[in-house]
Amino acid sequence: MHRDIGLLEVISKLFENGEYFGPLPVGVANVELVTSETVRITFTNKVDCNLLCRIAIEEGYSIDAGGYSLRIVDKGHIIARVGSRSDPGADFNIFIYLFPASGVMSLYMRSVAISHKILDPQTNKVSVERLLGYNQKIVRLVEKYRKSRYQNLIEKLEV
Repeated sequence: MHRDIGLLEVISKLFENGEYFGPLPVGVANVELVTSETVRITFTNKVDCNLLCRIAIEEGYSIDAGGYSLRIVDKGHIIARVGSRSDPGADFNIFIYLFPASGVMSLYMRSVAISHKILDPQTNKVSVERLLGYNQKIVRLVEKYRKSRYQNLIEKLEV
């Protein structure tokens, strides 16, 4: 019997080491750190946008798909998007935008951190608890998608 490794475990190791070598979750072809804030998750099949939208809405996010690849939005900020034609791997990818553990972030992510009370603009102190909670919520969204999309394969692995 094999255990299906989770995306949270892979992404955590990726943030720790800058790269990940090891087994990947069922349905995932690759996970990589594109920038200090962006993780690309490449699936073995094209992303099922209908399924991803349904799960995102259930999780309380909104959807933006006006003339470009699907984006999942939380309080006006993009937290995830499906790859577009110009991305390597195109629509086999979901990009997620997470706060780096280092606390060094782009101006955009800094504004997101302030709006989510992760960063205190007066003191520049990061609430590690809020940062981890925010990141875990985003990873949980993609993990829910992965488990729904590849449920049959996961069940076969566990037998």
